[in-house]
Amino acid sequence: MARRYPRARTHGAGLAWSVAALVLVFVLAPLAVVVMMSFSTSEFVRFPPPGYGLEWFRNFLGRDDWTGAALRSVKIGAIVTVLAVAIGVPGALSLAALPRRLGAVAAALTTLPILMPPIVLALAMYMSFTRYGLAGTELGIVLGHLCLALPFVLLTTLATLRGIDPNLARAAQTLGAGRARVAFTVTIPLAMPGILAGAVLAFLTSFDELLIALFVGNSTTRTLPRRMWEGIRSEFDPTVAAASTVVVGATVLIGLVFLIARSAWKARAS
Repeated sequence: MARRYPRARTHGAGLAWSVAALVLVFVLAPLAVVVMMSFSTSEFVRFPPPGYGLEWFRNFLGRDDWTGAALRSVKIGAIVTVLAVAIGVPGALSLAALPRRLGAVAAALTTLPILMPPIVLALAMYMSFTRYGLAGTELGIVLGHLCLALPFVLLTTLATLRGIDPNLARAAQTLGAGRARVAFTVTIPLAMPGILAGAVLAFLTSFDELLIALFVGNSTTRTLPRRMWEGIRSEFDPTVAAASTVVVGATVLIGLVFLIARSAWKARAS
């Protein structure tokens, strides 16, 4: 009987790796198809491509409608990230100071924007922003994206704050530090990995959001996801595939930068 345990563990590990590989293929296969099509030499969306080249990347970078939309998405994403961190970090500190159960209820309420159906939220924003003259403006898009991005900063920061030893803040207070000084010199530096994670999620949420850009924005405030959606509807060349590849590459790059920054911060803190 004792000899069967290693063999059973080997079979279990093999099954786990097989399931993980199948899931990975299921998730990445559509991305691989899009990336291959972005390098196609065909004038139409066609798979498999008859050849490979960089023509559609040159078309993407050489057209103002594509590059303008991409730059606008980056600008709006950066503004949304700054606002989400500026509002979310103090909000997380306030929630962490509440009693455990009350803080849990308040944190659950902050997740409502990301739990609601996106079409309902976008329609509500359109009706509200039209009344106040914000529809069709970049400010309206920023406010709409902020509603979706803020919960990520709140929740990731709050989760990190709850893992910090409260005795560290008490020790700083016994040494004469006020609440503000404790927050800026002890609590926030220790919570920085969670803040960075929330900032990355906030930027990616804003950068990838389509429905709010469709309902709240217009042709003069076109973001990259909206331009890609319009390309799918009215164009038949692989430029939209090239734009998708650029977005995927940018997302992977941002993720790598975040991992490096997080590792460096943890090494510095330790």
